[in-house]
Amino acid sequence: MSNSNQWPGAVALITASSVIMLAGCAGASNAPASAPAPAPTTPQPSPIQTVGPIPPVSNPRDITSLTQRPCELLTLQQATGFQLDLPADQLTGTHGTQRCKWTTTTSPAHEIVRMLDLTLSVNNSDFDTAYDRDRGLPAFEVTSITDYPAIVRMTNPHLPICAVRIKVAEQQSIFVDYEDKTLNKNPRQSCEVGKRIAAAVLTNVPPKS
Repeated sequence: MSNSNQWPGAVALITASSVIMLAGCAGASNAPASAPAPAPTTPQPSPIQTVGPIPPVSNPRDITSLTQRPCELLTLQQATGFQLDLPADQLTGTHGTQRCKWTTTTSPAHEIVRMLDLTLSVNNSDFDTAYDRDRGLPAFEVTSITDYPAIVRMTNPHLPICAVRIKVAEQQSIFVDYEDKTLNKNPRQSCEVGKRIAAAVLTNVPPKS
């Protein structure tokens, strides 16, 4: 007799538990799916962090006639336009090569505030060597200057010192090194000036015959 009184209660408990479990499952199926983890973002390079292949030289020029007179790479008018003092100094570079150096100094202390150094490279692969050596720098760009392949790099992006390398023909290149202390607050602007100087230099290089 007592057993018959206990079973209905047990069945009721089981039924209630089943309802709760089913409700829980239904609620779980309707719960919003967790949002997927955001994909990691790749930092976009600044204009002076663009690395790519070196394009070919389509209209080669010839700097062999200027190797012994590199100061003719800039006319007097161009040099003064870039606020460089005259005259320039012709110096002996590495491996006996000639280079030209312009400076701008303060008066009367004669401290250098602006400096340009031009070096010619003939019959070697200095341009490609510079590309392979420097492309890991944080400030490095492969670009084109008046349709000639060029690489632009800064060894320290916090200093207004920029190097522009122009490939004018196979085994021929011009190195433009520019420093401007007046650009200390905007050091990367030294590369923009360096590019303009490189474009001016190319106007004085004859085409390859």
